[in-house]
Amino acid sequence: MCLSYTKLREAFEAEAQEVKKPRLLLTAAVPVGPDNIKSGYDVPAVASKSQPDPDRHEWLKNQAPQSKKDCGGGASQRYLDFINVMAYDFHGKWERETGHNAPLYAPSSDSEWRKQLSVDHAAHLWVKLGAPKEKLIIGMPTYGRTFTLSNLKNFKVNSPASGGGKAGDYTKEGGFLAYYEICEMLRNGATYVWDDEMKVPYAIHGDQWVGFDDEKSIRIKMRWIKDNGFGGAMVWTVDMDDFSGDVCGGDLKYPLIGAMREELRGISRGKNAKDIDWASVAQSVVVEVTEKPQPIKISLQDVLSRVKKPTKALIVKNNNADLIDKNMREPQLLCYLTSWSSKRPSGGRFLPENVDPNLCTHIIFAFATLKDHKLAEGDEKDGEMYDKVVALREKNANLKILLAIGGWAFGSTPFKELTSNVFRMNQFVYEAIEFLRDYQFNGLDVDWEYPRGADDRAAFVNLLKELRLAFEGEAKTSGQPRLLLTAAVPASFEAIAAGYDVPEISKYLDFINVMTYDFHGQWERQVGHNSPLFPLESATSYQKKLTVDYSAREWVRQGAPKEKLMIGMPTYGRSFTLINDTQFDIGAPASGGGSAGRFTNEAGFMSYYEICEFLREDNTTLVWDNEQMVPFAYREDQWVGFDDERSLKTKMEWLKEEGFGGIMVWSVDMDDFRGSCGTGKYPLITAMKQELSGYKVKLEYDGPYESSNPNGQYTTKDPNEVSCDEEDGHISYHADKADCTMYYMCEGERKHHMPCPSNLVFNPNENVCDWPERVESCAHHTQAPAKR
Repeated sequence: MCLSYTKLREAFEAEAQEVKKPRLLLTAAVPVGPDNIKSGYDVPAVASKSQPDPDRHEWLKNQAPQSKKDCGGGASQRYLDFINVMAYDFHGKWERETGHNAPLYAPSSDSEWRKQLSVDHAAHLWVKLGAPKEKLIIGMPTYGRTFTLSNLKNFKVNSPASGGGKAGDYTKEGGFLAYYEICEMLRNGATYVWDDEMKVPYAIHGDQWVGFDDEKSIRIKMRWIKDNGFGGAMVWTVDMDDFSGDVCGGDLKYPLIGAMREELRGISRGKNAKDIDWASVAQSVVVEVTEKPQPIKISLQDVLSRVKKPTKALIVKNNNADLIDKNMREPQLLCYLTSWSSKRPSGGRFLPENVDPNLCTHIIFAFATLKDHKLAEGDEKDGEMYDKVVALREKNANLKILLAIGGWAFGSTPFKELTSNVFRMNQFVYEAIEFLRDYQFNGLDVDWEYPRGADDRAAFVNLLKELRLAFEGEAKTSGQPRLLLTAAVPASFEAIAAGYDVPEISKYLDFINVMTYDFHGQWERQVGHNSPLFPLESATSYQKKLTVDYSAREWVRQGAPKEKLMIGMPTYGRSFTLINDTQFDIGAPASGGGSAGRFTNEAGFMSYYEICEFLREDNTTLVWDNEQMVPFAYREDQWVGFDDERSLKTKMEWLKEEGFGGIMVWSVDMDDFRGSCGTGKYPLITAMKQELSGYKVKLEYDGPYESSNPNGQYTTKDPNEVSCDEEDGHISYHADKADCTMYYMCEGERKHHMPCPSNLVFNPNENVCDWPERVESCAHHTQAPAKR
């Protein structure tokens, strides 16, 4: 039962006066998750009522309760002597990629959201929100979090994992090892890796991976505590350090806590005490490091000459055996080629001969049209263009070339008319096959912009179904490879809800091309970025949904398989004319679109090679937006938001982390195909292709036409599966109906599978881990063996 901190502190003080003894201390253990802190704690009220005992200023906490629940809000925290920040469990077996239990700093390979998950960020967030540094006692774990690697060859931080590691012999909990168990692991052949970004080590042994703290990382953290003026260290827990002193080596009891005391209080562990140098005791590795540039605002003179270095990568060479997974494939790069690009003037004119046939896996020629409800060339010269595009296969036999029908200018009405009559639609389907085969295309891309309402939703499904059934049948009778079927779909969560039966269209499509661009443009009266990866923290709830990350997740949430989702990448920018040229940040007032580019000739729009020209002009300022992870530039009253090599590499890292199937590029003809920007031809597409090199897409979808499914059955969603769809990063908790000892925590759309402490089960009525007898459905839960 929760009691108010206020009442506790008042009672402690009254009791001390009455019995003439020192007052009882009052402390609290608090979380590190930014959403947990902001949603449950009134941090400014932490202001001290009385100063803590100076003798306990650098207090080492050695015990804490098994489960925690906020007992009265932050407003009562002003009565606390110490605030024990649980700076651990940042990552663990509830995730599907390796992550360190308690990194001092986040690695550069982390997503922007995951970069919040570090000791340094958590502690400073508490300070930023109003907590006094002298009361903050920073948590130090004497245990590690473990994972089972999905691929023995890929085992650095953020590598795929199938779940938690094996239970220790003594702690007996999967995904968890005490420090003395980690010492045994290291002395029995594990490989030790020091991560100089995170300032912590991890170890690998076969398919087992553990992130932990040793004496080296503990000393670094203690110096960080002193440098930042925090109140001390809290230890979870004294019983998981090497308390006997005969496991880790050096005949030294409590090596971790002893190192903390030595650094904070200057109390020696003994004349002959030495830290264990695991880098020399355990197996050694070779680590190659490439530095990542810091986010900076650079001058115009440096813009075009600056060589962008790749994101920092740790390449650890190990002798682990390769694991070959047949249910994997290379990521796909689908590049649209527009028919009107051949009509642009001079240096902007783009012909099929300009296409690098080895750059993309698929070329989609846009657009064909409908004539008398039949597939037809967009204009009289398109037939010649088709032949030239298809001829690219002579230089790359693996290149797939598709024909797109529809588009924004084509509109929705022709598709409505086509699908309103079953006979008419069937005639279109079979004549489309003949048309595609005659021109030797590899497939059809359907760009219905956009179905809306129940009738359109059903009609779109029926059209795709008829096309896929016909494509399958024709392939069997002709003996030719089946024609591919793809579709371009909107990024807007409103458009998805209005017109798309996502699980159904996923059955029939080979790839789903999500148009994750045009989030903002000249139709608005304030500047916004064309294709932000993440939202601004200051954005409204609605605006936060207008990002690449949110849109891609929305398609997944609605039922699209990640492996089929091709995330749209623009090679152009959206421009604006500023009302006041002294106001140029995101959200600044605009009177309309920016000046038209001299080749694309459209107001509010610039190809990448035109943006390069814009950047060359004097007095142009280039800005990197560290929240949205994209650049923008301005000069006088002209403003443009676009993607460059750096932002697209960042998006590729995000894409790989999320497990999507590849990218769709709009369009190949707006990249710098002549190399005029100064970094070679096709710098944007080349950067993305290089960043995706080595990435493998997991093939997990079990649909009626998937070759990996022997039964051709469509599997429905598990009714017990927890789906996270909280607004604005709010937190909710849900029981794991298959395991009383586990629960799910939803942070916005992110789902974490969390374990209760040993011997406890999740109580859904109270949203806490509780005793089994207090939870009716788990009353007969068998308790775990006692820990050593």
